[in-house]
Amino acid sequence: MGSAGSGEPSADVARLDARCVWIIDGGPNAPRRLPPGEPTCVIAVDRGLAHALRLGLRPHVVLGDFDSVDPGMLNRAREEWPDLVVQRHHPDKAHSDLDLALSFAWSLDPDGIALLSGAGGRLDHMMIGVTMLARPRYAALPLTAYIGTSVVRAATAGMTLPLPFEDGNLLSLLAVGGTASVLTRGLRWNLTALMPLRSASSLGLSNELAATSARLEVRAGTILAIQTHGTTLR
Repeated sequence: MGSAGSGEPSADVARLDARCVWIIDGGPNAPRRLPPGEPTCVIAVDRGLAHALRLGLRPHVVLGDFDSVDPGMLNRAREEWPDLVVQRHHPDKAHSDLDLALSFAWSLDPDGIALLSGAGGRLDHMMIGVTMLARPRYAALPLTAYIGTSVVRAATAGMTLPLPFEDGNLLSLLAVGGTASVLTRGLRWNLTALMPLRSASSLGLSNELAATSARLEVRAGTILAIQTHGTTLR
């Protein structure tokens, strides 16, 4: 079994298939939106083990401080899948379980990552979990988060994001860590370099996709792009 703080990855970790990694968050609610395709590696975060099994997914990794995982369920999972990688972390750790899961996924050098979360629960956990996606090491990953009914992507300077209509017709842009400069195409109200998106500004709130080929380009700073299906203002 893999273990926390072991230094070199175990043989079990080295065998993981990182082509398509799904992280199942351990929040109180099961994920409500699923990405297309099938995962090659499923990382269950604490209570995320129960969510993964409920979704019919085979877990490959279970990690966290295990304050919310069902011990009996974990034991049964270990019996059914002897190669299951289990990483138990001390409760007095400096990082959240989700942060540890993202770091684990990052270490696999994946081709793609999907984070699945049912949202809900404590507001502080949800806010930190979402803004964590904008950290430089995670924003550079091929990462898409399915949080509640929304789809969230992060982008930093030099990155271009497609904005698929099927992910949501409403778009909100949030600058994280300072002012961002964003150019958009295919929106009802397009942003230009002359319209800086400042941190905590409502300028990027509730825009609308006006074309199926919408996209954004980040010239400076870091942003979170949040897509949701909803009623337009028209």
